[in-house]
Amino acid sequence: MSPHAPNIAELGFQVGDHVCAFYNGGGSALDDIVVDYVLKGLQAKDKCVCFIDRASSVRDRIPVELMTREDILQFFTEDEAYLPGGHFSKDALLGGLEGLAEEAVSGGYDRLWVLGDVSWIVRSTIDINTWFAAESGVNELATRRPQFIMCLYDLDLFDGEAVMYVLQTHPKIFVNGMIITNPRYIPRQQFLGSP
Repeated sequence: MSPHAPNIAELGFQVGDHVCAFYNGGGSALDDIVVDYVLKGLQAKDKCVCFIDRASSVRDRIPVELMTREDILQFFTEDEAYLPGGHFSKDALLGGLEGLAEEAVSGGYDRLWVLGDVSWIVRSTIDINTWFAAESGVNELATRRPQFIMCLYDLDLFDGEAVMYVLQTHPKIFVNGMIITNPRYIPRQQFLGSP
């Protein structure tokens, strides 16, 4: 299993993709995106990890026959994933994602599928610029391992400025069941204002 694991062309995913998706109002809209993503990963026999607070509503919709290994599907609450120790750290987030990918590959999986709901940011005290600097760093991390990373944003919680940051930090967008290239994406150095 190398960082060059095969893409899943029929699904529109390329290894190293960092994708954003938008939904409205949580509940079933969120669950539908999560279930669709997880089903694709499990059908490919890849490890799936979700950072969501609604694990039970998703888990109940996953066919048992797709659970081919005990560790194939893993859930973390948003606080466990993004606020270990009670606070946000960009380095801890990126290190945690790197560790999950290494663990999946060393465990015999071809690819890792990570999905995270970012609703937690509205109820936290984290500076939005700090968060999007971390999102920008995920792009480099995503290409180092055979993985797909999808970040979910609730349009009922984020204003237009925040949505622009989302678009500027994700090279791809999930729209109507398809992954498309994001024309608003800005490379990390340019986004962070680095020379």
